[in-house]
Amino acid sequence: MTKAEKIKKELDSLSPESLNEVDNFILSLLLRQRKRSFEERKNIIESLCGSWSDDESIDVIFKEIDLQRHVYPGRKVDFDVPA
Repeated sequence: MTKAEKIKKELDSLSPESLNEVDNFILSLLLRQRKRSFEERKNIIESLCGSWSDDESIDVIFKEIDLQRHVYPGRKVDFDVPA
């Protein structure tokens, strides 16, 4: 039995009821991200590109950004201060 199979068997035997009976129960999990192939990464990126193209709220957000950008006077710059 592999280590992963052993852990799965132990986790399968746990239930919320059994956890309530145990005081100071500690569960540690080590999660590792599976490395994706170039093709998988490319497919993920392609699926996300254009995901907001039909989202009408984006127009409202960018209009507000544009408005705020033109309203902000910028910081005061004093050229007479010695460097």
